[in-house]
Order: sequence, then C-alpha cells, then structure tokens
Amino acid sequence: MTEQQVPQVSKMMGELIAHQTSFNALPKSDRQFVIQQPKDAIKLMIAALRKRPKKPVSERTYRVLRPVAPEPVESRPFRADDTFFNKKSGVKMVDHGDQFKAWFSGLVEEDVPEGMLAPFTLTQSANDTEIITDLGGEAAAEVTLGEVWRLMKRQANGEGSALLNNGWANIFYVRDVNGVLRAVDVGWDGGGWRARALALDGYGWDGGGQAFSRNS
Repeated sequence: MTEQQVPQVSKMMGELIAHQTSFNALPKSDRQFVIQQPKDAIKLMIAALRKRPKKPVSERTYRVLRPVAPEPVESRPFRADDTFFNKKSGVKMVDHGDQFKAWFSGLVEEDVPEGMLAPFTLTQSANDTEIITDLGGEAAAEVTLGEVWRLMKRQANGEGSALLNNGWANIFYVRDVNGVLRAVDVGWDGGGWRARALALDGYGWDGGGQAFSRNS
C-alpha cells in the first residue's frame, strides 16, 4: 500500500464502520462467513464493486468549504528563510521535501495580498491543469507563499481549521524563487507540518484533498 493510499483506505473503513448497521440485511450464514473468512469476503466485495455500473462524469466539481478571513498583514517583505526554513518560527514543522527546499529557499515576496483564500474539496481525482482551469485560471488559483504561511500559523501545532490535518493534501499554486508556478502541498505529518513542491501535472491528486484559490 502506498503512502497516498493509507489515508484513503482509513477513510473508507471509517465510512463502513459508520454504516455498519447496513450489514444487518445479510442472512446469519453470510455474516458468519464474513467473520470466519474475512479475506474471501473482501475479495467478493472488491469483485462486486469492480463490476458495478459506472456513471460517466462530465466535469469535475468542487464544493466551497469556507473563505478564510485575512489577518492583519505586517508591512514587511515575506521571507521563506525566516519562516518555512526557520526552526524558531513558532510553527511546528518537520523536514520539507527536497524540491520545496530547492525551489523556495531564499524566496522573498515584497507584497503579500490581504485578500481571502477559499478552500475547495476535490470531489474526484484531477491533475493540476484541470484544477487550475476549474478554479478560473492561474489568476484565480495563484497565491503567495506568505498567504500559505498565515494559514499554517493559525494551526501552528496541528490544530483543526482551514488546513486539513488528517493526511489529505492542501494544494496551493505558488511561484518559486525563479518565478515558475509550482504546486505546493502542505500537510500535517504527525510531528509537524511538511511542505513539498511539484512541477505542474507532476502528480495526480486524489479526491478528498483540497485546493485553495483566491477569493477576493
């Protein structure tokens, strides 16, 4: 099982447990079969799911969760080295991904917008081009690293708020130190927040994660 599959399987099992009373419709002999031969029962379930009728999906849809109200902005440049790469920043972090370090170390943003970001839940798998298009293009999807940092500061120790802290992706589109638009995934890794960066369309995002776009 891959690292990306673990949270999805855990979520699936949680949903089955939440609806466990539905298994009451099974005859006693079938329930006993599941108890005595769980692996065979799972194989039968997988086979049935694969054969189910699949409805064609015409387009991806996103569900707005809530806009994130901005905090007062300090009138000074945002520096990645003083925040994401500073162990005394006040935000609990673990080691960031190698590409994030290479592309964002030394980044300075002179003018971080004061607007609001809106998180959207991905209702199905999509790549970066599809997500950016659905969010209204690069002008709507692009945010600054400083805005990402503000959200992390609100959940400095992994508390619940706008950012998902359950292992699912929080996706942002940010320009790196060379001005190249990158996909930045921020996630809580148990011991702290971890940021990783990827080239656009370098990864397919699973449904259940969320992408942030500009709301104002």
